[in-house]
Amino acid sequence: MSTELPYARPDGHVCAPAPPMMSLAVEHEGSVTVVSVRGEIDMSNAHLLVDLTIDLGHDPAPQVVLDFSGVRFVDLHAVRALVQARRLLQAAGGELTLRRPPRCVTRLLHLTETADLFLAEGGPRQPATLDGTAPDGATRWPAALVLPPPVPPPQGSAPHPHRVRGTLS
Repeated sequence: MSTELPYARPDGHVCAPAPPMMSLAVEHEGSVTVVSVRGEIDMSNAHLLVDLTIDLGHDPAPQVVLDFSGVRFVDLHAVRALVQARRLLQAAGGELTLRRPPRCVTRLLHLTETADLFLAEGGPRQPATLDGTAPDGATRWPAALVLPPPVPPPQGSAPHPHRVRGTLS
């Protein structure tokens, strides 16, 4: 059996381990639990958000804020985890709020049409009424801030092949 470490370099130095893909830190701000999320949320770790929510859901009427200011990447597994976490907290009489979500998060929430499920603190928002709040008192994200503008068709482009007029000889 070899005693060499698989991550040691030939010169004997040991390489530092890679930083974790995602880290979670929990703190309390009064009756609100704030979870600081950092890194990348994907299929390898999105379930950890749900697992943490299950633990936090044991409190009466849990109010959970996910601080996403340190998130650099999300995929559809993250969206699914967020929807599931929200459902679990609401079943316990609580609420889930996203704090300072980066563009990658808001864009994916809008593309999946799930942005309206979440309350937002800080970050791009969309007032739904003249006083700047949504009907339920929360603020929402504007699609214009997170979705790219539509691309107009090029000018002078060839007509669609099935719409070409003329006669066959």
